[in-house]
Amino acid sequence: MEIKSVEESITAAMEDFNINLIKYYPYILQDFWEMGTPSEEIIKLIIKHKQNYKNLNVLDVGSGKGAVLIKIASELKCKCLGIDAMNDFVIFSNNKAKEYSVDDICTFETNDIRTRINTLGKYDIIILGAIGPVLGDYYNMLTQLAPHLNKDGLIVIDDAYIKDGQSTDYPGVMQKSDIIKQTKNAGMEIIDEITINEIPGTDEGYLREFENLQKRCLELVEKYPESKNMFLDYVKTQKKLYEKLSNEVTPVIFVIKEKPNA
Repeated sequence: MEIKSVEESITAAMEDFNINLIKYYPYILQDFWEMGTPSEEIIKLIIKHKQNYKNLNVLDVGSGKGAVLIKIASELKCKCLGIDAMNDFVIFSNNKAKEYSVDDICTFETNDIRTRINTLGKYDIIILGAIGPVLGDYYNMLTQLAPHLNKDGLIVIDDAYIKDGQSTDYPGVMQKSDIIKQTKNAGMEIIDEITINEIPGTDEGYLREFENLQKRCLELVEKYPESKNMFLDYVKTQKKLYEKLSNEVTPVIFVIKEKPNA
């Protein structure tokens, strides 16, 4: 499916394609702060591959409710910018940054990254946390982001892959060999990765997330019975996706860097 509008981009990132559901996302996801991407693992990777943390300039593309960036800013004291198309999430993120006393170094803006990227500067780290193919496949995404990386800059991607020869109807998931090939063709290489399902407590976390999501959707069914099928269909879709995350695909965090002399 070719994503054309901001609304379609948002629903794709949320792994759903019902545009009418967008206005209900803040309610459905009110129990979530971290939305898929484990901030502690991102911070570990930054510490592993970078130094002089206070001098880092970090960009989060599709920052959601801001958990990853706020925790990075709080722990590493570096400058952070988050961009998200959901204004409610951006308002929440900026308020949360104030709560954590990092609003002087960590800010969020509402924008469409597909157009905003043309006016961005350069960053030491660019994070894409479970936003799907908003910028296209790996080749197109990386070639768009490359001009905005400082020397030795890193792109950190929370994504998922399937094993070679495997098939899935999970939206936008590629075989790992194709990801490696496209990354290489973009003049970059994967230098590190973390398999999320190997992190203790991940499956339990998925269950809690789904239970919270389902609870809020059932509350919406009570409030808006005329839209009952839309909310229940969303619950069914999300249940299948959580099952695939646990059993069918491999959720992963990739660290990608420009190849020497690329």
